[in-house]
Amino acid sequence: MSIKIRMIYKLEPQKLKKSYNFNNIDLSDIDNLASSMLKAFENTEDFKGETKEELTEELREVIQSNFGVFIPEASFQINQNEQIASVILISLYKEKPLISELFTIREFMNLGMASGLLKRSINKLILLGYKELVLYVHHKNIKAINIYKK
Repeated sequence: MSIKIRMIYKLEPQKLKKSYNFNNIDLSDIDNLASSMLKAFENTEDFKGETKEELTEELREVIQSNFGVFIPEASFQINQNEQIASVILISLYKEKPLISELFTIREFMNLGMASGLLKRSINKLILLGYKELVLYVHHKNIKAINIYKK
């Protein structure tokens, strides 16, 4: 059984330290998103043996608002070396924004991408009128917990 911690944050404006190109996400990105997601989650506490096809379907359902209303204005990807390096997907859950996915593939970890994506999304959510952000994180995913606590 996977134990997840629920966190709720009051949104405050964020300063971006590093400048990445933040690209929006749409359905045409799903196959590449799934490939990057698989690379990011393999051999981690969040990986449950999903196949690329299963992740593709999961991402399609998020982007098509099957798990809650997808917020494309606050969902971004960072591309490096012609691949998707880091992603954040935001959806509404019980009328509050929820981080549906936030991941970075290993070769681009510790470069501030996930933090940058989170800050960019927070700033966009504030502009959209939201006051809080909800997320669930695996209790053993210390790197992610530390990013969220910043």
